[in-house]
Amino acid sequence: MAVSKEERYAMIRRAAMKIQKRNKIRVSSAKLTKEVVRLDEQDYKADVRWQDDDRFVKDGYSDVYNSTMKEEWN
Repeated sequence: MAVSKEERYAMIRRAAMKIQKRNKIRVSSAKLTKEVVRLDEQDYKADVRWQDDDRFVKDGYSDVYNSTMKEEWN
């Protein structure tokens, strides 16, 4: 059974499209996986350690603490 040039070209094209689609899905999946891992490793989700406790309170609430202390002493 002889295959014409057109049929052979169509078969090769279908196979190439199938491989390209599979590779595109694989790359997209890998990219999404990397993004999820990167988001999970971000520092804001890490537990606050006892050593960081004092610095966190001073940085975040020093203005409230200072204004409250000034009001009490005045």
